[in-house]
Amino acid sequence: MEYKRSESFRHILIKPVDVQYSCNVDQQVALTRTGKILDISPSGMSLLVTKQLTDEEKEYPLLLSFCLYKQTIESQGAIRWERFHPEGYQYGIEMVESTQLENMIVSELKQRRRQEVLDAKKGSF
Repeated sequence: MEYKRSESFRHILIKPVDVQYSCNVDQQVALTRTGKILDISPSGMSLLVTKQLTDEEKEYPLLLSFCLYKQTIESQGAIRWERFHPEGYQYGIEMVESTQLENMIVSELKQRRRQEVLDAKKGSF
């Protein structure tokens, strides 16, 4: 199950971002766990988790909640690919299309990057 986003804008995070995700199977919460976002774009992300999802859980959308800079972002996403990672399992998530969501992600990433640059300058003196 390999899937490649055809976007030119994908931000690899210097420090992975915590994300809480849940999966509803047959209108019941099947799981609620935490993971890390390794990279993100306005329409998708690479999610690192410690426990592999079951085949049934992979069929249903994930409900994602995370904060890139200051605002909490909530979205739904579908799993497009899976691969083994030394720290667990890595999933490619395609988020539901929304102009508002995409704008919020880009805005938060810009602010986050500005802060990273400022922090790096402070640390170099």
